[in-house]
Amino acid sequence: MKTSMSYKNEILDQYNREKGGDMSSYLLKPTRKQIKEACIWLLDKRKGKYDEQILNRFFKFKDGEDKLQTIENMKGDKFKPIVNFLIGETKSTTPANMELISWLIDFEQRPLSVYLRPNAKSSSKDEIKLPEVSKPKINPVYRDKEIDLINIVPETKVIEKTDKSITIISQINPTLKITTIVSL
Repeated sequence: MKTSMSYKNEILDQYNREKGGDMSSYLLKPTRKQIKEACIWLLDKRKGKYDEQILNRFFKFKDGEDKLQTIENMKGDKFKPIVNFLIGETKSTTPANMELISWLIDFEQRPLSVYLRPNAKSSSKDEIKLPEVSKPKINPVYRDKEIDLINIVPETKVIEKTDKSITIISQINPTLKITTIVSL
């Protein structure tokens, strides 16, 4: 299940895996100055659907204010909590800082409100992915000869079967991504 904690973890995982990706020259060993310079460099280049909202939340731009000038004049102390979080000195940071980090590393599902949507794809490799299951044509129970699995209902797959037990995984509500694993 997606939460603000899993959002934070996925952002950190992407940062640690890619060390900032396209921004690695700024984010590999981040400093307050490098975070600020990365923001300046990306300001006119990274303009996703929610990016202006993310930047307004962090920088608190005023109407009609020159955004570039505002960032250039910002004191480096504003970026210190981000540096501390990225290098592991702190385990948490503010939501505004987390969103700026997601923007800096180009985390696909930013901001948190997008990440939490039921139809948003997770970038986590730990999430259980259900195989696509086609509806049976006539009989609700049939044997799939190619991979020797039994499809019981359209949303259910047998994942392990022995003489004395059976383990199934069932997607109860595809919209909410509720799954159940049962061993009998």
